[in-house]
Amino acid sequence: MYIGKFQILNFKSYRDSTEVEFYPGFNMITGQNSAGKTALLEALALRIRASPHRSAQTIPVPGVLPEQASIVRETLFFSGEELVSLLRTMGGAQWFPAPDHRDTQGSMDRHLGDLVRQPLLRLAIRLEERGGTEALIPEDESFFGLYRPVPHPSNNMPLLFPVSGYADGFRTTGPGQFANPPHDVRNPLAQLLRSRIYRFRAERFNLGRYAFGDNPVLLADASNLPQVLNILNSNPARFDRLNTMVTEIFPQVRQISVKPVGANQVEILVWPHDPATERGDLAIPLDECGSGIGQVLAVLYVVTTSDHPQTILVDEPQSFLHPGAVRKLIEVLKKYPQHQYIFATHSPTVITASNPATFTMVRSNEGDSALEIMDPGNAKHLQAYLSEIGARLSDVFGADNILWVEGQTEEACFPLILEKIAGRSLMGTAVVGIRQTGDLQARDKKKVLEMYRRLTEARTLLPQAVAFVFDQECLTQQQKDDLTRMDPDRVRFFPRRMYENYLLDPAAVAGVMNDIEGFRDPPVTEDEVRQFFDGRRGERKQGGQQLRYFCSGTVDVPAEWESKIDAAKLLEDAFRQLSETRSSYEKTTHSVAITEWLIANQPDALQEITDFLTQILPG
Repeated sequence: MYIGKFQILNFKSYRDSTEVEFYPGFNMITGQNSAGKTALLEALALRIRASPHRSAQTIPVPGVLPEQASIVRETLFFSGEELVSLLRTMGGAQWFPAPDHRDTQGSMDRHLGDLVRQPLLRLAIRLEERGGTEALIPEDESFFGLYRPVPHPSNNMPLLFPVSGYADGFRTTGPGQFANPPHDVRNPLAQLLRSRIYRFRAERFNLGRYAFGDNPVLLADASNLPQVLNILNSNPARFDRLNTMVTEIFPQVRQISVKPVGANQVEILVWPHDPATERGDLAIPLDECGSGIGQVLAVLYVVTTSDHPQTILVDEPQSFLHPGAVRKLIEVLKKYPQHQYIFATHSPTVITASNPATFTMVRSNEGDSALEIMDPGNAKHLQAYLSEIGARLSDVFGADNILWVEGQTEEACFPLILEKIAGRSLMGTAVVGIRQTGDLQARDKKKVLEMYRRLTEARTLLPQAVAFVFDQECLTQQQKDDLTRMDPDRVRFFPRRMYENYLLDPAAVAGVMNDIEGFRDPPVTEDEVRQFFDGRRGERKQGGQQLRYFCSGTVDVPAEWESKIDAAKLLEDAFRQLSETRSSYEKTTHSVAITEWLIANQPDALQEITDFLTQILPG
């Protein structure tokens, strides 16, 4: 069984979710806090209390009561073989409608044989809750999506066949016509299928102890986990398999056991040591451990003991699991592909590890939640794109906007400048560096822009770009114009050749050098750094035709040399020579240190770049 199409009406933040579809395998729901992810899982589990949507649409003027019924429409899919298994669980005779009022017992038997062989059947149901009164009823007029039952022309009553004997094939005992016809098989089946949807909440369960019992079904709140594990202990192979999976996810947990305690209860114990020591006295009660172990135990119990496919809903697994444990849990769940998994998460770790069949983005606008379907194929393109430019999904996931910059140095320094000098908060804008080795040439910049353009034409998790801030390097005006035409609203170039051109302050450079342990004795002076810069800026390449630190073809030192020189190369040579080769310049460390020094001691030196950034950022 798996949840296919669904729609939420008048429930909490959902006025009308519109119809959305899930598939077998992993399905991911993502969105910001309070967007409506948890309410969505509540509705998918088909266990809600009426909570009418409140907005200007449902309450146009104060004092008007909104419609009181909350509704969930859901279509469940299963195979004919699975239907037989479900009917065995239900037991007794169930009523099947005939597809034609002329059907005889023989023709009905043939219809039932065809039903069993169907690869995919559907049951559309409607859950309506109003003031504590619940109705769960089939909604599709067709029978499992195969045919529409036809009433008998003489009395307009449906022709129903009682069907039983599921262990060795269907048996019918002739049709019945009723003045008050019983519900057909779809009604009790809807109740049974609902019980096979498990929702695990993002909260700490009270799982340590529970009463003895013989019910192997895990309750919705997992409170009877000690009881069901105690029952599972009578099936050594399954219990050992569950223990193996727990250890795969939590290497520090060597075994789980259950023991009787006072007041007719059983208790779960966690063994952090080798069980071969037989030191049960050192085992730790589950309720003294972190919440993640209990949550995972509950999920694994459902997965390993289910003889039928289940739908498993998990709310924010990263809230109770370390990222490494989340990845391992997903890898374990992939071994049980007969189940459907629906995760609500804001964790890129969960999304990338699961390779999901569907992405659903929950967005909230003035308290009204809406669902946006993202194309998983395009999401994979997003991951490939980010990998190509050296960024990660975690760099951009959850951001409102992205300011793309050329490297990790700018990624670290720009937020400092904006916060400390401009007094500006990024407020949801992520500064993300393109982690390419070496400088980005014009063709590389074009590739970045082209990949972003393609992705923005599709639905992915990529937030909107505020700007692409590129180094000028030695680009010609034509090359810069070509790049600007690709995205004229976002492409920006530094006023200077690169960010390091703002860091050529002798006092700041000397101060950072002297903070490096073992850089040199005696300390470097500001004058030494200034003299080094002045001496090197006119240095020529071998052969003497062009200047070494400037773009090809430059034969005279420009008047604004500090803006046009290869500042990164100049700083690299300064660190190596002034330290007498004891130290080397590391951009992501020393450029940040020089920036911090200037912010603290000489912020005016960074005013140009500060003004440049504040003009780019929204608001």
